[in-house]
Amino acid sequence: MEKALSGALSQRRTGWKVFVPFAVAALCAASPTAGGDESPAAVVEGFQAVLVAVMKEADTLGYAGRYERLAPAVEESHDLQSITAFAAGRHWQRLSDAQKSLLVAAFSEWSISTYAHQFDAYSGERFRTLSVEQTPRGEALVRSELVKRGGETLRFDYLLRRREGRWRIVNIVVDGVSDLAIRRSEFARILSHEGFDVLIKKLKDKSAARSKSAGS
Repeated sequence: MEKALSGALSQRRTGWKVFVPFAVAALCAASPTAGGDESPAAVVEGFQAVLVAVMKEADTLGYAGRYERLAPAVEESHDLQSITAFAAGRHWQRLSDAQKSLLVAAFSEWSISTYAHQFDAYSGERFRTLSVEQTPRGEALVRSELVKRGGETLRFDYLLRRREGRWRIVNIVVDGVSDLAIRRSEFARILSHEGFDVLIKKLKDKSAARSKSAGS
């Protein structure tokens, strides 16, 4: 799965890795938007601020500490249920409520573990918001970039959707590289040929492997 981003991230600094758990290839853009108690830009910038703070304390926190710090930030800013449902595709409606809850939990754990594993060092990186736009479907697109030491940039575009009156991140594109489409295909293959229990096990195994590799 991580290979989907290898091309776009090949120029990152040595020892610094970026991988975003979910992304889509195309986003529509229109006019600036704002709304709700917290604007789309505020949601994205708040999450990015936590990422940078965790990177700055990466060594002190360790993997377990990074996971603990990032978990509430991811759960607060991301619509993990919608993201999981999209990844499951047509199989989502065939799952029982209990299975849906299990899948959201396993996918959420994997997503947080990915952030904790990849945002593990700091050397002056900072995020910068470039624009906030509204899509024809009423969603918000926050375009931003990660500025690395030396001026090199990495593009992060966030698609947000309103749910229960709040803006939540539903997709992320990193330098035009999509991973959610790959994940959707992978989920479909596993659910069709190996079954639900295998998908849950694979997600949990990946999360556990990240923790183990970090020595926590």
